[in-house]
Amino acid sequence: MFTHLTSNVRTTLLGRDASRGAVLTVGSAALALLASVVVFLVAPTHALPAFAGFLALTAVGWTTHQAETARFVTFVATVSTVLTVAFITVFLFSSAFPAVGAHGAGLLLIPVQDGQIRWFFWLDAVLPTGDSFWNPSSGAYSLIPAIWATVIVTAIAGLVAAPLGLFGALFISEVASDGVREVVKPAVEVLAGIPSIVYGFIGFQVLNGFVQTSFLDDGASFLIAGLIVGLMALPTVVSVSEDALSSVPRSMKDGSVAIGATQWQTMKSISIPAAFSGISAGVILGLGRAIGETMAVAAVMAAGVGLANPLFDVFDASATLTSLIATNYGSASASTVDVLFVAGVILFCIVAGMSVLSQFVERRMEEKLRGDA
Repeated sequence: MFTHLTSNVRTTLLGRDASRGAVLTVGSAALALLASVVVFLVAPTHALPAFAGFLALTAVGWTTHQAETARFVTFVATVSTVLTVAFITVFLFSSAFPAVGAHGAGLLLIPVQDGQIRWFFWLDAVLPTGDSFWNPSSGAYSLIPAIWATVIVTAIAGLVAAPLGLFGALFISEVASDGVREVVKPAVEVLAGIPSIVYGFIGFQVLNGFVQTSFLDDGASFLIAGLIVGLMALPTVVSVSEDALSSVPRSMKDGSVAIGATQWQTMKSISIPAAFSGISAGVILGLGRAIGETMAVAAVMAAGVGLANPLFDVFDASATLTSLIATNYGSASASTVDVLFVAGVILFCIVAGMSVLSQFVERRMEEKLRGDA
């Protein structure tokens, strides 16, 4: 059994036809990497020289046995990525556990205002209620207002990014000439590299000022934050969707035109369905950025935690889960930090759920295109 396991490990790392020299070279690099990890855990100050030895052995292996070394490096990179995600997940959930044990359902407490329970999608029938829902000094830590603010901002961002991103991708891929495409697409991709705080500052100066001057409103609101985050997500949606649309075989489009379909009918009935998995991935990636956005939202809206009144009022303002973490962790007590980790777990679960949903949609769409469903 041990021999079989060793053979499988060797095949995974080096392939089936590795020479003795490749085995020795890659094995030395693997031992050096393991030693670097041990040194980092025991004596972190000496980890850099140990890691330098691993890099030197890898460089030698790349020169003498490039194929086997490349296979080993890709394996190490994959394992490192998986372990990093696993460690982050374990740390996040373990750090949030004390707050869940201490406060329980109080983390989802429904606030009471003016002696009456606010209607909140029937949750008021199963969750606790209280007059104080966010007061660290008294031990009240309800995340319901931050969760609801995140939902509102993300929904507005999705309504901005999804349709505009899809139509922008259709224009670049199907309508624009080669010259226009070579200018517009890089320009859109450059927008994705603008720091979020810049978007937030511009939104605060321009949109807030416009709303305050034109509508005599306080300015800061879910609507403005959603618009800004939607514009931030737009380049991601456009870029990914355009790549998906460009990958649709030209023969499918030509066949549609050959039977008399117009350009719009071809885009609507051929290009979009065929590229739907990529388009949905672009929208999900954009919404993932919207959900995880911090600085732009914090720059626009106040850090206070409160529910919109009424709940669907997009002109109200409150902290989202991300801005709640950003504006509180610096001066938070130990118990408050634990609650902020719970907010991080909620964000983690939302994004993971969106990823699973996107994979389900992609699989169903592939089955539909193949005629299986």
